[in-house]
Amino acid sequence: MKIFFLFLVVVFMFEGVHAVQPVRKPFLLITIDGKPYKSGEILTVQAGQKLMMGVEMEGGRRDFCKFPDTYADIAGTAQILSRGSNGLAYQLNGKKAEWKLLNEKTAFLAGKFARINSQANQSKCEITISNEKFTQTSVNVTANTSWQFSQDGKTMQEENFAGSMVYIKLAGSSDRWFLSPSIQAGGMKNDRIQEKLIAFQAASDSIEDNFYRMKLLAVQHSVQNLQAAVNSIKSTIDEVKMDKPEYQISIVFVGLPSDNPNNHISVFATIKNNWILYEPLVKELSDQLGKLPALATKESKDELVGIIGKYADWQYNLPENTFKLLSRYIPDMMMENIQIPGNIHFIAEEKTVTDYTQTLSDFNDFLDQRIQHLPDEIQKISLVYTKLQAVRLYDGMFRNYFTSINWAKWKKTGEEQ
Repeated sequence: MKIFFLFLVVVFMFEGVHAVQPVRKPFLLITIDGKPYKSGEILTVQAGQKLMMGVEMEGGRRDFCKFPDTYADIAGTAQILSRGSNGLAYQLNGKKAEWKLLNEKTAFLAGKFARINSQANQSKCEITISNEKFTQTSVNVTANTSWQFSQDGKTMQEENFAGSMVYIKLAGSSDRWFLSPSIQAGGMKNDRIQEKLIAFQAASDSIEDNFYRMKLLAVQHSVQNLQAAVNSIKSTIDEVKMDKPEYQISIVFVGLPSDNPNNHISVFATIKNNWILYEPLVKELSDQLGKLPALATKESKDELVGIIGKYADWQYNLPENTFKLLSRYIPDMMMENIQIPGNIHFIAEEKTVTDYTQTLSDFNDFLDQRIQHLPDEIQKISLVYTKLQAVRLYDGMFRNYFTSINWAKWKKTGEEQ
């Protein structure tokens, strides 16, 4: 391990000493029907149109292999044996060294209203635009290259990654060029402003995430970051307009970072009540189960199905997304320990039991562990519900803040555009 570490150090020292300039960060060259597009650009299309997208990764290790004179300056001290997009081989002091591309993977992901037709790891794809009416969709592209360096029988590997996104707008539709859950921008696209919009979305996401983790002190810090991000958007727009007075942009803030947690308060109130009723139910079912005979009879089978059905009914009547919300707010609660096991759930659905003895034992074990964990679960659910009350205060503060912004619009979640 020490020898390999020293080998890496020698490689990096060699490249660092001789490098004329650092290689560019890996990035994607995108063409659509032969025309180049930058990440974030908007392509206007017709409904039903077919497009051909091509992708090439540049920068990173590929720069080094294609242009060693620029990025490694080994041309004067080493003999270049081969160079190109897929590798570089050279000889220095009688020793051969080589970088070579092991594999290159490209993936395309289309948003709604676009369909991708491509083969695995191919750098080209066909995009088919939906015939439906829509405002905007997107195609996300990611590429990953794996490289190997070898010298003196030793090897090391390196991964390069790059991603890009192109927005697709239906001809005659909105001029909106940036869309995220919490902010939209229309008018003339600007990369500097887009960076600020992304930063705002990250700040908004951070607030929501801290609510989910019940870190209310962290929320206060995130609120400051959010306000700074809003101010940064405004100042950047002003700077752009100073350089280009004709520049036009429209900003719309959407919803509040507290929307989802605020909506969850009432849901958690119901979950809390369900768990309070849950504890005596489980104990009652355990008592009923303990009264069943060890050997199966028609009557005992029917009773067992009925007992299982009562638990299943409790689970069915929980609010929608109960287990998703519990996992989000209380990640250490094991949902698989609460949900009725699959083999027992099948009995509740089919209203019949085949292996009475095994089912009796399995369900008894399940209820025993439920009784053991219920007090802790009730305490945690109650604590989350109590802490969520603070969200109401933040919700009112956010509402006042966004309505006070006079250079952009704010719309409530769910409002028509």
